[in-house]
Amino acid sequence: MLAIKYIISFLLSIILVPIMIKIAKKYNIVDRPDNRLKVHKFPIPYLGGVAIFLSILPFYYNDVGFIIPASILTFIGLYDDIKSVSPYVRLFAEFIVVSMAIYFVGGIIQPFQFFILVLTGMALVNGVNMVDGMDGVCAGTAIVSLLFFSLISKNYELLIFAFAILGFLIYNLPPAKIFLGDAGSYLLGFVLFYSFSFLSGRSGRGGYFISLIITGFYFTDLAYAVIRRLLSKRSPFLGDKEHIYDKIRKKYKIKPLFVALVTYIISTVFGMIGLITWDFQLLGVIIVLVVFIFIGYYFKLYKYE
Repeated sequence: MLAIKYIISFLLSIILVPIMIKIAKKYNIVDRPDNRLKVHKFPIPYLGGVAIFLSILPFYYNDVGFIIPASILTFIGLYDDIKSVSPYVRLFAEFIVVSMAIYFVGGIIQPFQFFILVLTGMALVNGVNMVDGMDGVCAGTAIVSLLFFSLISKNYELLIFAFAILGFLIYNLPPAKIFLGDAGSYLLGFVLFYSFSFLSGRSGRGGYFISLIITGFYFTDLAYAVIRRLLSKRSPFLGDKEHIYDKIRKKYKIKPLFVALVTYIISTVFGMIGLITWDFQLLGVIIVLVVFIFIGYYFKLYKYE
């Protein structure tokens, strides 16, 4: 039965993405080059996130803890793609949807735990959004993380998300025919936090730390982005071209497709650490801290170049 769900979500995505490309072009919902952060040569359609959302809708329409928060974030992201949304409005929306997910998925918890999980969820959503700056990176690393979440939690329903994202990824690999847009990156961030909440809610503190490790790629990039911008006296909300994937491309002078593959490997390393250290969470945290410091130093993520 699960295999059928995987196939349907994948096929829906494969079919819906080209439709969204046509709709985006017709209504001019496209990402235009600006020679600063957006260096693609031609306008690229958004709405990839909408295609993913519609592909998973048949399987989660009655899951209140997922569908309502996911719908809110996807809508706000879509509005941000078309118009513009204040960073503070986005943060407020993230607070609401993350809180809902914690309540419905993780159950009633202590105030301090709730506070930590809310901060974690908001950070993860923004971390995923930040890595959506190069073709194939965000979607591919999300699939890797979902694979490890499903393996460790033994919740193979989560792979429905992965197959829907895979259908989109086929069109998003370099050179991309469509982008996730903020609607998509927020949705993927929430999907990962939903998986995060499922594991941590059922496995306690150990599940929380393992979930942090699995999503370590996003937290690493986010942490260094904030450090880098604050050290340079820049706004944390101001984008730049100094993310992990940017540094990989500059350092090795390789094509975007190979950059994406390297990010998948890095994400897999984090996932493997989480898988191997399930019974030794402290060891896992120590290893991840070493990896975090190494990646930051090796790629000079802490400074502008």
